[in-house]
Amino acid sequence: MKYLDITREAFNTKQACDLVEATARKIRYWDQQGLVKPSIRPASGRGSRRLYSYTDLLSLKAVKALRDQGASLQKIRRSVAYLRKNLPDISRPLGFCTLLTDGQTVYYLAADGKTLVDTAKRQGQQAFYQVSIAALDHALRSRVLQFTAKRVEEVSLGNSVYQVEIESDPEAGGYVAEVAGLRGCITEGDTLEETLDMARDAIECWLEAHEDLHRRGSTFR
Repeated sequence: MKYLDITREAFNTKQACDLVEATARKIRYWDQQGLVKPSIRPASGRGSRRLYSYTDLLSLKAVKALRDQGASLQKIRRSVAYLRKNLPDISRPLGFCTLLTDGQTVYYLAADGKTLVDTAKRQGQQAFYQVSIAALDHALRSRVLQFTAKRVEEVSLGNSVYQVEIESDPEAGGYVAEVAGLRGCITEGDTLEETLDMARDAIECWLEAHEDLHRRGSTFR
């Protein structure tokens, strides 16, 4: 079995939404606000397709965790700016630093594991919720491995059932599907549901072409 390096995977917006469990509107807004920009393929105009790396997804999870605990986007932006300035070796602190919040401000847990630094400069607050990148990474990694693993789905067409092998496309994002037993019957889609619909259409086209060749006395090669 080939080793899957998830750090080389690419995820489009729909996939990112599913893995991070956030809406497309939120993810696009966080991009516009400069919190988490898709590093593999950024937005380049209306209708362009963003592609996120695994580290981007981890950063999105961190933003969502902070927002779920009441931290404002303004405080998160201020925290990111502080960390980038004071930790210049860490270009994407949301994907590497352990942060804590009480809903009012955002703290950074220093390398000694004890010191809390108020990155939003609001004194006198007690941190209650810890955003552990290690914990987020563990949960997200499990979801991504399940998401990107090769799978076999069944597609029914008439009285026949076809086996469709589906795997993620690390370059373009989305899925690639190949129908077992139908040589060259390959298609793709952005989501699993779309890919299965495309596979059904591809099977119909393949069978029609095969029947046409059969009438002409030829076969697929």
